[in-house]
Amino acid sequence: MNQSQKQVSDSNLDELIQRSQQGQLEAFEGLYNLYKNKVYGLAYSLTRNQQTAEDLTQDIFIKIFSAIQEINQPDYFPAWVYRLSLNTCYSYLRRQRTLDEKLSLLTPAEESQNGRDFDSRPGDLARAIQEALCYLPEKLRMVFVLHEVEGLTHEEIAGLLNCQAGTSKSQLFKARLKLRKILRKKNLLGGKSHEMP
Repeated sequence: MNQSQKQVSDSNLDELIQRSQQGQLEAFEGLYNLYKNKVYGLAYSLTRNQQTAEDLTQDIFIKIFSAIQEINQPDYFPAWVYRLSLNTCYSYLRRQRTLDEKLSLLTPAEESQNGRDFDSRPGDLARAIQEALCYLPEKLRMVFVLHEVEGLTHEEIAGLLNCQAGTSKSQLFKARLKLRKILRKKNLLGGKSHEMP
């Protein structure tokens, strides 16, 4: 994107925000169309469930539109949307973890593990990584998804997660190590050609 395109894009965003604050529904729809794929992609990357990601996306946009009047610096709107999306997903994951822990007390161990084994077919590393992400601690998973999937820099991640860029780098390193360990344990990371970045 060149500078003139960026200016047009920024100008359009400013206008959409202002019109949304005035209650114009078509402007709300414009903001939704601008960010729906990013929000859904982030939610899906963190939850690995299509229906959950769709539900979270809806919840996130309800929050965005409910708080649109509070936006007085349109330049920060994209980062605000990211932060709101992350917080909403993070809250869901915390609630889900608590629910899973409660259910595990009622479910025999062999049944609770049912369906969790990886499919070891060759050439399916990408799917295996997606499955393995579910085993990462939430903070490591978020940093991995934001950097490797969403393409954010460590500085951008630090701004979103209220941490230092060095912390983001350290957590990404730990996430990669844990993912490699999971994949090797399941015999899904065989040769060097399959090494993760």
